[in-house]
Amino acid sequence: MTLDELEKSLPNGLHDAELVGLQVDYARREAVLDFNVDCSEPPESEPYRPARILFSGMQFLVIDPPADADAYEAISIVDAGSGQPSTAPCKLPLLDRECFLCWLFVSRWNGFIRIAARSVALEWLDRKQAP
Repeated sequence: MTLDELEKSLPNGLHDAELVGLQVDYARREAVLDFNVDCSEPPESEPYRPARILFSGMQFLVIDPPADADAYEAISIVDAGSGQPSTAPCKLPLLDRECFLCWLFVSRWNGFIRIAARSVALEWLDRKQAP
């Protein structure tokens, strides 16, 4: 599954999701991002649900430096998309044929996270049924 496919399975995609954690394991070629995902579409009674997104077969992960050092200490709203962000393309390694490239814009950092991976999976952390 690609990030585009995962986003289509969510009521609001990752638009306005809150990034609350990021872990990278280069030895296992995995990145784990924890979010509060906006699920405010009826009949959902709670607007945000905690979720974990696992990027497997990670080829690379590039993080723009935050505009403010204090930006790392707080939850930040994100937006997401596939490929290079049109507003801030940068030079990246060649992409393996089996991988997809996606980006997350982290508003508090005023910067991007770019991830190339083979697959992505979502796990709800609150034990409720998926939306």
